[in-house]
Amino acid sequence: MPHVNPLTRSEGVEVADDIAWLASATGFTANSMLTLSHRPEIARAVLALIRAVVRNPDGTVDPALRWMVAHVSSLSNGCTYCSAHTFKNGADNGVPQEKLDAIWEFETSPVFSEPERAALRVALTGGQCPSYAAPEDVAALRQHFSDEQIVEIGAVIALFGFNNRWNALMETDVEPEVTAFLEERHYRGSGTDRQFASRQTDGD
Repeated sequence: MPHVNPLTRSEGVEVADDIAWLASATGFTANSMLTLSHRPEIARAVLALIRAVVRNPDGTVDPALRWMVAHVSSLSNGCTYCSAHTFKNGADNGVPQEKLDAIWEFETSPVFSEPERAALRVALTGGQCPSYAAPEDVAALRQHFSDEQIVEIGAVIALFGFNNRWNALMETDVEPEVTAFLEERHYRGSGTDRQFASRQTDGD
């Protein structure tokens, strides 16, 4: 049960066009944005960041990798809402099912490349609060990515740092369309995200 009820799209008229844009990209209307619509200027700012960071056609990082970074960061923070969204958005943006299924094993699974491992390691370590990304984590990232790409990867992690905290705090309801997608894909993350975060933080 959310702490603040989301507005309807007809109620959130000040950001209706922006929310419609996001819905056209995802296939559903995000409850998180409808809740933020109580403060339209904040909703517009967050939607602008989403446009610039994860839904930018001129981005320097492959969209599939952006969504995997967002997914690992959200899983490590225990945000069920964002973990569900990033799983679906990853699938919709080219992440193969085998990678989504093995995302927790990115360090050892042969389906991930070394550049992907470097980016996902930083998503895990750098996505925590406080960050515990080690210098060697960033050095490994630099072996595979340009400064522009590293900034973009960092921006994805930072964007979902906001999203994770917002939706965990508000206890935002996952939309029926997303829930149906997760059930169809036999999603394993929901309900165990916090165990993953704890296991990784403890160094197991």
